[in-house]
Amino acid sequence: MLRSLRVGSLPFPPVLRGKLAIAPLLSSLVLLGACNPLQTTEPASQGRGLAVKFVVGSNLAEFCQEASTQFNNTKPTLENGEAFHITCEAKGSGDVVNEFLALAQQFQGGTIPAEAPEFPTLLSVDGEIYHNQLIYQMNQLFPGQNYIPAITDSPLIAYSPMVLMVSENLAAGLQKVANNPYTALVKYTNHQQLDPSAPALPITYVHTAPTRSNSGLQTLVAQFASVANQRPENLTAADVQKYQDQVRAIQSKITRYGISTGSLAKSMAKNGPFWASVGSVYEASVIEANTQAQSGQTRYVAVYPQATFSSNIRGILPGGPWVSDAEKAAAKAFIDFMLQPETQQVAANLGLRPGVPGVALGSKFSPQFGVQSEPRYDSYRPPQPDVVAAMLTSWQEYAKKPSLVAVVVDTSGSMEGEKLSAMQSTLFNYIQGLGPKEKIALIAFN
Repeated sequence: MLRSLRVGSLPFPPVLRGKLAIAPLLSSLVLLGACNPLQTTEPASQGRGLAVKFVVGSNLAEFCQEASTQFNNTKPTLENGEAFHITCEAKGSGDVVNEFLALAQQFQGGTIPAEAPEFPTLLSVDGEIYHNQLIYQMNQLFPGQNYIPAITDSPLIAYSPMVLMVSENLAAGLQKVANNPYTALVKYTNHQQLDPSAPALPITYVHTAPTRSNSGLQTLVAQFASVANQRPENLTAADVQKYQDQVRAIQSKITRYGISTGSLAKSMAKNGPFWASVGSVYEASVIEANTQAQSGQTRYVAVYPQATFSSNIRGILPGGPWVSDAEKAAAKAFIDFMLQPETQQVAANLGLRPGVPGVALGSKFSPQFGVQSEPRYDSYRPPQPDVVAAMLTSWQEYAKKPSLVAVVVDTSGSMEGEKLSAMQSTLFNYIQGLGPKEKIALIAFN
């Protein structure tokens, strides 16, 4: 079954004689089904008692899984003796925020109850821009309630600076322009323009979609800050209009927009510099790429811009009627466990910088794995929420490359019950986040 959807004012005839018409556009495929590749979950059936759902951005996914497994193995209980366990679900940070807001709107409208299992108890996003947006949007929905705690009231679990991921033989050129790399991406098209000794390779660039992923949003903000030569917190909506042509020039070098930083970096490492020669990712992504590299595979280097985002990852425990006292107590116990030095060492072993001072970084934070143990950079702060909104609008309507997305939806018997409802919610939120430059095909299969 194949249907054409209309996004904005653009009709999409999805199939022409059996082939997708993708020549001038970026293309991607999204699969939604019982085995959804966009999410990482631990089935509740594997735990004891009360299930406490922790929804995290992709950068914290592996740490959350390892920490929750260790924590659940201790067979935790509440003060009253009730057993509980933690489940982790990972997705793009933008999806974390958008789906929580959608649930809050449904609760406000009376379509789901406060105790609905779809509500997570704990949240985490891979940086403070999306955290700030969540606070702002929830305050719009529930004025004066302060259901999302302030950034400084949410404990820092880990962090990982935003870097430019590039192969070793191309790194010298980007390091020469590290004081302002995005202005170089505005005007240069070949790596030899950055470094005469580099291979004659076109500059092809990748980052995640800023509407879906924190690293993409931080990258977009950094691009505007870089070309405007201002700090993000000082930018205005007028600046967005003023400098969007230069951001569009950077976006012209994009070959694809990823849905999560981890998967984008893995694809870059797997396919090599001809697939993408530069990627905006987390430092942890470079460490992972070099950790998993086989003999003879391309080695990658993290180039640290002079100013970049630290990508602080915090544990967010929402207030509100959807978090029971039991869930709140269980969530606090797990956050405390994640902040213990022994657990923080797990984060360091995975390439994340610990959120607790005094934890040893270990051998992975070294040139052997493409990173610096003590990089020096000016840490950016988030812009105002209305400026972020203006940047996203500019990106969707003006700067980004057009794209085609084929969404393949499993409607078989395995999707009955909560799985189908969750898929519908995910699909609705995904389509709501698309801009006028996206064309989408919806393919249902049984």
